[in-house]
Amino acid sequence: MKSIKSVHKAFDLLELFLKMDENVNLAEITEKSGMDKSTVNRFLYTLVERGYLKQAGKRGKYSMGTKFLDFSSLIKTRLKIRDIALPHISKLATVVKENVILSVPDGKYARHLELIPSQHILNIRPLDGARTPLYCTGVGKIFLASMSAAEIDSYFVNKLEPLTPNTITRINTLKAQLINVADEGVAYDDEEEFEGVRNVAAAIMDSDGKVVAAIGVLGPSIRMTRSHLIEITPEVKRCALNISHDLGYKPHGET
Repeated sequence: MKSIKSVHKAFDLLELFLKMDENVNLAEITEKSGMDKSTVNRFLYTLVERGYLKQAGKRGKYSMGTKFLDFSSLIKTRLKIRDIALPHISKLATVVKENVILSVPDGKYARHLELIPSQHILNIRPLDGARTPLYCTGVGKIFLASMSAAEIDSYFVNKLEPLTPNTITRINTLKAQLINVADEGVAYDDEEEFEGVRNVAAAIMDSDGKVVAAIGVLGPSIRMTRSHLIEITPEVKRCALNISHDLGYKPHGET
């Protein structure tokens, strides 16, 4: 696959700010980059518009924008969640003897941050870092249920693609299910993303009571029967609550 030259140029310009003074003018950036002035000017305009750079006035000097703080904060938060959750999900994996995943919201997807794999020979193993849809997975429904009404309506603007015969594509049906998910803090995937795979997930909350992650237990439906899902649900919820406590979460009424 060929890389895109214009994207490389944009990153080359950004990386110059790691080597130069905090505030630099167009002439300095042009000289250091080796690009022509008009090209540099176009890239800088876009980067300022997107918040990656800032400019002091219309013809002022350029410096790093605050957008990078968003990335830094997100990375730190995710690393903190992973470090805190890892011993808990490792313990859960020994109890349930199936794959245990730790996921975080990633726009319209859930991204797997960590996986403790099952030791069964017959196994379905998600990839670390993989993204999965929200509407048809346990962890995804946890994140959907934590959204505001406006965010949920925005998510459901597009039709839901049926990935299996069990995928819920009727929006009103799914919205009703999400009410229960929000109330219980637990969600199920009954072969909705992949045939032959079931999943139960529970919400992880931070000190503000915000859902910041979710844990899920998933495996082949031949072992993960519906009755077994119900059986292990208390363990999954307990694990998620323990992680939430370690993140500073206190349930209503607890001091």
